[in-house]
Amino acid sequence: MNLEFCVNEYLLAWYLLYSASLSKEIDKFRKILWSKYKKEYNFCYKDKQEIIKYGKDFIPDNDIIYNEIFKSDLYVSLKKETEKHKMHLVKLFNSDSKTLKKCVKEVLKLNLKDTYPVYVIHPRMECIEYNSQNASLIWGSDKDKFDALTILILTIVKGMYEEYNDDYKEIISAIIELAVINEISKKLTNTETYDLGDKTLRIVKRQIYPFWLMYLGNDTKEDLLRKMIEDKIAFDIDHYPIDKNMKKMNLTEFIDFCIKNNRHILKLGNVLKIEREEEIEVI
Repeated sequence: MNLEFCVNEYLLAWYLLYSASLSKEIDKFRKILWSKYKKEYNFCYKDKQEIIKYGKDFIPDNDIIYNEIFKSDLYVSLKKETEKHKMHLVKLFNSDSKTLKKCVKEVLKLNLKDTYPVYVIHPRMECIEYNSQNASLIWGSDKDKFDALTILILTIVKGMYEEYNDDYKEIISAIIELAVINEISKKLTNTETYDLGDKTLRIVKRQIYPFWLMYLGNDTKEDLLRKMIEDKIAFDIDHYPIDKNMKKMNLTEFIDFCIKNNRHILKLGNVLKIEREEEIEVI
């Protein structure tokens, strides 16, 4: 799995036209373009998917508005800052790529695509998107100052399961968080991360957690107890018979297992009782 960062001029121009307002200068620039090219401005809106599909080979049906953007001082300045943003991401990925790939393989147990294109746009555009049609990402966010790699992997994995049944969206989201925000991030940073994530998923993650440990390969009571203490999450080990076959599953198989057995796994009353009685911190 490789992340291939690039700046596509047409996509950057598209976001300059249609992203949330970044400044009064950009607002003014858009109004000028709108007053001169109303028809072209509306027509360009459809270009986004084509740009992502064809990448550097994209050719617009009408490039009059793009040419106007490309020759502007505003665009030149944004592109320069975006290129700098891209180089920072490349450096960040290259410094941890071996560790990242190893962690992803160990936790997901899946063969991901060899390469994921990452289209970098200006960081102040605050955009993180996954395009399922060609398994690519659009990244324009200041989050790369802190945990870009975790969020990039999280975006990819979420995208892989976006077509799953919405009836089980909470279970899927909880498992993806356990995999990426908690386990992969923990391996990357060598810090405890099992208290991080969406607080609305806390109870579901807490219920899945004993099975998650077995999925990770903890197949003795001693292993479960050690991980429970390490992650500061309590549960009654005697309520969860060890299934050694679970460690043979990949993430997709584990998600399917939890969906199939959701009535057994999601015992909300038991979890709430445990949380009241235990002093150990939980998710």
